[in-house]
Amino acid sequence: MRVNVQLWTARAMFNSPAGVAEDSSGNVYVADDLNDTIRKVTPGRVVSTLVPRGTTEEGQYLFTDPLGVAVDGAGNVYVADTFNGRIGKITPGRVVSILGGLDTSVARFDHAGDDGSGSAARFDTPRGIAVDNAGNVYVADTENEMIRRGVPPPVGQLLNISTRLGVNTGDNVLIGGFKISGSANRQVLLRALGPTLHSFGINDALVDPVLELHDGAGTLLVANDNWKDTQQASIDATGKAPSNDLEPAILRTLPPGGYTAIVRGKNNTVGVGLVEAYVVDQAVGARLTNLSTRGFVDVNQNVMIGGFICGNDVSVVVRALGPTLAQFSVPNVLADPTLELRDENGTLITSNDNWGDNQEGEIEATGLAPPGETESAVIITRPASNTTAIVHGKNNTTGNALVEAYSLN
Repeated sequence: MRVNVQLWTARAMFNSPAGVAEDSSGNVYVADDLNDTIRKVTPGRVVSTLVPRGTTEEGQYLFTDPLGVAVDGAGNVYVADTFNGRIGKITPGRVVSILGGLDTSVARFDHAGDDGSGSAARFDTPRGIAVDNAGNVYVADTENEMIRRGVPPPVGQLLNISTRLGVNTGDNVLIGGFKISGSANRQVLLRALGPTLHSFGINDALVDPVLELHDGAGTLLVANDNWKDTQQASIDATGKAPSNDLEPAILRTLPPGGYTAIVRGKNNTVGVGLVEAYVVDQAVGARLTNLSTRGFVDVNQNVMIGGFICGNDVSVVVRALGPTLAQFSVPNVLADPTLELRDENGTLITSNDNWGDNQEGEIEATGLAPPGETESAVIITRPASNTTAIVHGKNNTTGNALVEAYSLN
């Protein structure tokens, strides 16, 4: 064992390693004290530096004399950033954030020992750190002579998904999918809008949409033409009844699994339609984790416009697929999709053409990297607000595409 340690030291140049933790895969994480960083050693003894100068969204962030390190079941690494008096977190994609402690070295010991969230929680020379299976972080706050506990924030959820798209016939109808994870049933309201879109300036809206709900095996569970035909009172009670009598809606309590909503025009009519899925209850033990819509991406008003609403902060991977759909016998796929994310005011948040252009390592670490190089993806944390995802064909090309949002919380 002593020989192994000497080999690591000689090749990787550790300097006063202080804290050590091991993950479920046998990777060892080292708080490399005087190098002011965290190192990773694989079971094959390959050493890498997780954050030479860890980067946060606010800019460069340098650990100073980190003495403690811990790792959770998801591969997140927690750091007792001792001299800075802060607690850091490094994601599997090597993104650094500050969980607690004042975000400056000036007056970092003022109000030391105070509890609170983020910078309101003040530490004085934290040395030891541990994390339990529930995500609680425990810190040996040395100079305050305390053991502190950091409680994770409430898990954010995707509460709503919607997609506006031109509804054609055959393979080019509007197909929305969602997945319920966990152990409890969840009540979901689905609706398909057409005539209502006229009030938003959509002149070629679908006159009379029809809605179907299918399970993961493709079996039809229920269909609806006009929402008042069945469940009128129950749908009214949600406060989300369609405003036009010709628009369909389905209220259903569903067990965990994958589901598909299909929107067609009655009697093969065509036009722009909107499909939506709302979480009606907030059941513990069940949540929406994956939301997707497939359809034909045209130009101008008939590009694919997807939206989602988050509850609390939610880390989301949003991706737009085109070429990959050919593997599933989808015809006329969009060869090169581009993706934009906009906030509730329509302001551009971020955009992407080819997913490997930026955030490549972070996206790969989620296991959700698109198979095709020309496909788009963005990873982002969004607050409790509306977010819109817009899928275009590069250079105004057209074809079938899929837009997806995956919750990482």
